[in-house]
Amino acid sequence: MRVFALQLNNDIKGVEERKVYIESLIASLPAPDLVVLPELSACGYMASRKIWDYADPGGKDTASWAVHMAKTYHACIGAGYLDRENGDYYNRYLIAGPDGVFGTVTKSEGEAAVFKRGSFPNLIKTPFGTVAAAICYDSRRRHFYDNIQDKAVSLILFPHGAPADPAKAEEERRTNDYFCGCYEKAFGVPVVYVNSVGALEPMPGMMGKMMESAGFRMNGRTKIYASSGSPLCAGIPEAVGLEAELKDKRRQSDIRFYGEDINKGNWFFRTFILKPDTWHGVRQYEKYRKNLPGGRRG
Repeated sequence: MRVFALQLNNDIKGVEERKVYIESLIASLPAPDLVVLPELSACGYMASRKIWDYADPGGKDTASWAVHMAKTYHACIGAGYLDRENGDYYNRYLIAGPDGVFGTVTKSEGEAAVFKRGSFPNLIKTPFGTVAAAICYDSRRRHFYDNIQDKAVSLILFPHGAPADPAKAEEERRTNDYFCGCYEKAFGVPVVYVNSVGALEPMPGMMGKMMESAGFRMNGRTKIYASSGSPLCAGIPEAVGLEAELKDKRRQSDIRFYGEDINKGNWFFRTFILKPDTWHGVRQYEKYRKNLPGGRRG
């Protein structure tokens, strides 16, 4: 199976503009079987309530577009979008083929002031096997591992809209290599890490202020981790490709976690910055979502 991950330019705004942009990249790929797009690819990653203007109720528009792309280019499509359902906003990801959508996953630990949080499943059944997908931060959290550790999967997808300090490129690469490598080793299937590039728009809360002060932006670092298969020349700089046989496999080894995280991290930061910031964000989300009308498509 020929898998391509597309590293998108997040600075391109507008849903219709992004459709044209993304299709131009898909059209350039050499005979893809699966195209994997980053988190919130349909509207672009925005970790503020500004993104509510781009909500796609029921994911209908994104699904219709993805199925059309699948029919046109004879390839399955993985795409991220913002869903509005029963007055709540969910960060979601779907995989579609020419005959329809195979399934969706929802980000469990989305940005607290922007997305509805919960404990959501992570598996999508497809014609090429069971795909395990975790959106951005979920990929590093124990609940994703708990959801899939006893399942047989053929592919693991980590669609991201992840910002980092561009001055610490090696640190970002080491972090990605570690947690993606843990899953590739444990399950023995390809792991696709796909992230966008571009400026980080203002985010609410203490975390947003800290990242803005440090000059964070999305740096891409898209990579496919696999112990077998052949790299594919995509012909465009935005794409990373792999040709590999996909089949469901069960976990071969354990993955170590530090509490709820795969990375050891900083206890002080998680306890005294991230935890209260999340609590405050949830309160802000509940306050503002009740007063906002349905989204627009722009």
